[in-house]
Amino acid sequence: MPHASRHRAPLAAFLWDYDGTLVDTRRRNYTIVRRLLAEATGRPADRFPALRSLEIYEQTQRRYVNWRDLYTREFGLSDADTDRLGSLWSDYQLRDDTPAELFAGIADVLAALAGVPHGVVSQNARTQITRSLERAGIARYFRSVIGYDSVHIQRQKPEPDGLLACLDELAIAGPARVVYVGDHETDVRCARRAARVLADRANPIEVLSIAVCFGDGCDHEVWDAQADYVVRTPGEIPAVALELGLEP
Repeated sequence: MPHASRHRAPLAAFLWDYDGTLVDTRRRNYTIVRRLLAEATGRPADRFPALRSLEIYEQTQRRYVNWRDLYTREFGLSDADTDRLGSLWSDYQLRDDTPAELFAGIADVLAALAGVPHGVVSQNARTQITRSLERAGIARYFRSVIGYDSVHIQRQKPEPDGLLACLDELAIAGPARVVYVGDHETDVRCARRAARVLADRANPIEVLSIAVCFGDGCDHEVWDAQADYVVRTPGEIPAVALELGLEP
């Protein structure tokens, strides 16, 4: 589990990606993207090579930095059409009932780390995230939920705006360190960009990253931006928190 030596600032917060990190939303997101693209473009979903199976979609979307990049480069949509489809995402999410469960062990991890505040920074819709957390019985752990609709539509991850907004909502003040947990290289890049912004403050906030590789298909070894820590199961996360200075 790779890590870097850091000075001992207090561990002040845990921030989490949502899709692929807290909740296994692969099937739901694939179903919604197929429906959204078909209805918005008038083309059958299978006309898009990336949408012919869940496995192909998973492999394809990991090649892009965020959903906007996927829609414009893979699906050939204009920026205007991408903005329009982005504005429809929340409604499509709320109308979809495809099951999406917490990863096994996540609830126990949150209980173990309840001594620090938690937030979500995601490219999913804020309303959908909040509803999902409430249904799973874990909403009480999260003091802030930042979705794609919480920041400018062209300032999605890896831009740091969402992460910085989450820290503001949590009222985190430096000197301190926070951890961002995610399953995509984009999450690592977002943490690094936020760290550069925060480093210029008089009381800096240090941002570390944990890459989660739950299940098959994890490809973190080929990422250009490597996380400070890598975990294969949720149960490994509390040990990282203790190493970073969380009081047991």
